[in-house]
Amino acid sequence: MTSWVNVNGARVERAYLLACVAEARRYAWTEARWSRPDDHGHCLICNVALADGAVGFCSGPHWLCGHCHPRFVGVRGEP
Repeated sequence: MTSWVNVNGARVERAYLLACVAEARRYAWTEARWSRPDDHGHCLICNVALADGAVGFCSGPHWLCGHCHPRFVGVRGEP
């Protein structure tokens, strides 16, 4: 039986969430502002779109939104 959880307004399969959180925890994150007016990025965990000017956290090409970083990466509890 598949287990689902709600993350930042999105319905996510729990196993997928755990895999995304494990991947995100391998990176060093820096708070940053998305500044690509002609493009958008997506949060590695919840997949929310990051529009121009959005504050999030980046690690190279990877991004986390301001909702997911403190809940899943900034702390070390299980999601």
